[in-house]
Amino acid sequence: MKFLVNCLFVFLIVLPFFIKGVLATFLVDGVLKYQVKHKKAVYILLALIGAGFGAFESIVSVSNEGNDIIIGEVESLILYGVMVIVLAVSINTKWWKKIVISFLAVDILTSVDQIFEVLGEQIVGSNNWNTMSIAMIVVILLGLLIQFLEFAFLYFLKRLRSKNDNAPLPVTVTLTIALLLNVLVSVFPDLTEDADFIDSRKALTIMSMLVILVFLALFFYIRVTRKERDDLKELNHINEELVASQTMFFEATAKSDNEIRAMRHDMRNNTNVLKLLLEKGEYEKMREYLEEMGENLESADISAHTGDTIADAIIADKTSKAEALGIALKSSGKISSIEISPVDMCKILANLLDNAIEASTAPELSELQHDIKQIELQFRKTENFFMISVSNPCFKAPEIEDGRIVTSKNDRKNHGFGIHNIETAAYAYGGELTVSCEERPYGFLFLAEVVFPVTSEEPSEISSK
Repeated sequence: MKFLVNCLFVFLIVLPFFIKGVLATFLVDGVLKYQVKHKKAVYILLALIGAGFGAFESIVSVSNEGNDIIIGEVESLILYGVMVIVLAVSINTKWWKKIVISFLAVDILTSVDQIFEVLGEQIVGSNNWNTMSIAMIVVILLGLLIQFLEFAFLYFLKRLRSKNDNAPLPVTVTLTIALLLNVLVSVFPDLTEDADFIDSRKALTIMSMLVILVFLALFFYIRVTRKERDDLKELNHINEELVASQTMFFEATAKSDNEIRAMRHDMRNNTNVLKLLLEKGEYEKMREYLEEMGENLESADISAHTGDTIADAIIADKTSKAEALGIALKSSGKISSIEISPVDMCKILANLLDNAIEASTAPELSELQHDIKQIELQFRKTENFFMISVSNPCFKAPEIEDGRIVTSKNDRKNHGFGIHNIETAAYAYGGELTVSCEERPYGFLFLAEVVFPVTSEEPSEISSK
């Protein structure tokens, strides 16, 4: 009988630590919205790590006849340190961000733990238990209740964010939350140090803890509401650009169709003229006539044939704008093995090309040769990735760190517009944006690449114009 009681005792102690490991992963993946590689394995691993620490504590507690069931500071630091390492390895982002986000996530979870523990300890501290065993059982059950309440609170935050804010929470925002929680929690005294408090003091402390939780929920609510408003404005702008691009594209397509039909109608006459020139041996005039026919055929074609109507419309629109500014925009390749929504396609492609056009029209590049002053857009497919790349000349190189632009306002004038929108849209498909810059005699060659992971049994061929 004593063995069964001890087993139950161990189980009740282990379970909260088991849940704590799950909560750490859930906070990063569900609330902060950072992509976790091998998500199920990470959930299980951190849960088992937490359970292992709990089992160690329970064994020590049983061997000491239940005199200590609270994890010590050293063990706590070790547990949280292991959680940070596991999360840092599993988060799919830049290496420095892995470490920062993992540390901040565990720190936020620790603060939330303290808030719920203070709330729970008021209940335990306000009762005089008859025996130590009853008190220990109440403490253990209360610990379980605290963990489940924490999960319910984090799940509420996850649902709140899932409505209109699925993007990873920026490091600066996460750091702000962690600092504010630490400050707010440290402002109030630790009520566990003194068992005797007047009811008004306890009520004030409970209210204070609840206010912190409400503050945290309100913080996320305001962010979600603000992002929803900004997204609606951005969506309206994108829809307007899409409509304009598609209108221009369909007009160009109709014009191209009419020109091709007219050339088809004149083909017999053109053939007769060529035969006559051939018979007379006027090869130079025949060459000039063929060149003129070729120019007419080229002008009758639309700018791109990517296999995606929206992409073709955007490219046609940007090509027209670039040509009006004296810049050539060349595109090649097909869009394959990935389906990108019209809105996201506009976010990615339109912003990439707008940035390229903006940089290429710098006054310092006005004397640049026409064959160099051009923008190259490529769609490439490999066995595991699909890539959209845009290269263009620029006069001043932006400061690039770890594949990202971190320039001042003046430098961002050339390449800063829409970078965040490109990154957000790419992230929705598991992709990422990288940029690089190479020095050239005229200045620099800027390259932006958006890479998407794909799964395909057969690599597709690239066709270019």
